[in-house]
Amino acid sequence: MDDLEKNHNDFQEKILKELSKYQLYEKLNEDCDNCEHCTYCKNVESSLNKHGKDLYKLCCIFAKNLITLTNILKNEIVEDDHCKHFNFWIHYEIRKRLKANEISDNNIGFILTRLLQVHYKIESSSKPNICDFNYNPKTDLILWEKFKDLYDYTLNFKDIKSKIVNDNTLCPIYLKYLTYIESAYENFKNECCNNSEKCPNNINLKEWCSKHDFLLKLSCEESKAITEEVLQDEREKHLGNPQEGNRLHSVTSSSLVPRNDINEDGITNNADYYSKLGVCLSFLGVLSTFFYFYNFTTFGNWIRSKILKNKINVKLDEDTQKLLLHELNNVDENLYSDAYKIKYVPS
Repeated sequence: MDDLEKNHNDFQEKILKELSKYQLYEKLNEDCDNCEHCTYCKNVESSLNKHGKDLYKLCCIFAKNLITLTNILKNEIVEDDHCKHFNFWIHYEIRKRLKANEISDNNIGFILTRLLQVHYKIESSSKPNICDFNYNPKTDLILWEKFKDLYDYTLNFKDIKSKIVNDNTLCPIYLKYLTYIESAYENFKNECCNNSEKCPNNINLKEWCSKHDFLLKLSCEESKAITEEVLQDEREKHLGNPQEGNRLHSVTSSSLVPRNDINEDGITNNADYYSKLGVCLSFLGVLSTFFYFYNFTTFGNWIRSKILKNKINVKLDEDTQKLLLHELNNVDENLYSDAYKIKYVPS
């Protein structure tokens, strides 16, 4: 698994997976084993099963979703997006089976045309207002997946924003994924905004070309996210030490106090951080300059001579004090130990 695919999986698992609109794909994947909708797939059952595992089962779900799509997606996404959601879902399901080597790339066209037959059969029945199934042999599954990712990102943007604002540890994942989304958007503009034959038809993707604010972005604080991850590691490391745990709790609790330096996108004002960083860098600059002058210029020689001279003076002062003290001691000894000679005169 390369870095792009790993980041893609991380974004889906840690950010998208729990969002309500993204979970609609799980509803579309609900089984339809031997349900009434499988009757539309009976004519293609044997041919589908020859080309891939569980393709007939997927066909039954495909028919069920076509017929009941409005009920599945109502109150969740606008009606204009229902057919986008359906087409992205079915192409991604086939793409997943291709990645898992359950089907061959050479059989993709055959499988899609069999699903197209099922669509025609449902459309010709009494079931009204079903979505178009967009089969375009010039649009490969890789391009379909990129368009789906772009659609999922824009559809869930508000929920993505809310989730990341509440958990900054997700910022590194988001920022890497945003790079991929920007690339996918460029692919989309090249194919759908320039009248390319690869652009899917009948699901109104070209309306994205005219939206100047179609691709919204969050400015995450990756440095803050890394700091919070370090604090989390420290909490786990010192979990068995109550005193250390209390100290960490006091530190991390302060980060939970409501702040007034957050803008509408959940971005923290970094003025304090950059001012402190500037002071630190200035100090390092002064220190490095002093180190250079001290070691490699006459300024350093002058300082060292001054220091050496002071040391010599101090040494001389110490020797002088010792000499004086010795002389005083000798005087004391002479005063108390020398005998007084008194001349005796007899009477």
